[in-house]
Amino acid sequence: MMVLNDHISKEMNELNLIRCQHIPKRPGCDWHDLPDEKVKLSNGQMADLIPWCLPNTAKRHNQWKGLYGRLDWEGNFPTSVTDPQPMGKVGMCFHPDQDRIITVRECARSQGFPDSYEFAGNIQNKHRQIGNAVPPPLAYALGRKLKEAVDKRQEASAGVPAP
Repeated sequence: MMVLNDHISKEMNELNLIRCQHIPKRPGCDWHDLPDEKVKLSNGQMADLIPWCLPNTAKRHNQWKGLYGRLDWEGNFPTSVTDPQPMGKVGMCFHPDQDRIITVRECARSQGFPDSYEFAGNIQNKHRQIGNAVPPPLAYALGRKLKEAVDKRQEASAGVPAP
């Protein structure tokens, strides 16, 4: 039996976890779906569920579409990133059904890495390796096409008729 490695999720601060818990578990939901209310944190401090900067700068930034967003079981990952976080470049990083950021292994699977592939370092290093990688199926397909082109060129230069 194979052990599944790297099925680990980045930790979120308390406020981001509460925000994640308030994002509906439906495809396409993001910060726009947060209720306009305050929550009390464990330290007694009150905080807005909707980050102040988002509605106040949304017009200049495509409505910050996807920030604090949930992924869709039926859809695609919007892109692979080196640091999945709710306010990152691609904020759509919440699991479709669970209140957490997607795991290293889930990101790796989205890129086509086999479950047997092992990444090195801490969780940030692993996310960086996945986000910066050429997806293995794409690399394989490119390699095959390059080999075909080289083989054809060698056959042509050797005077062997093409099939």
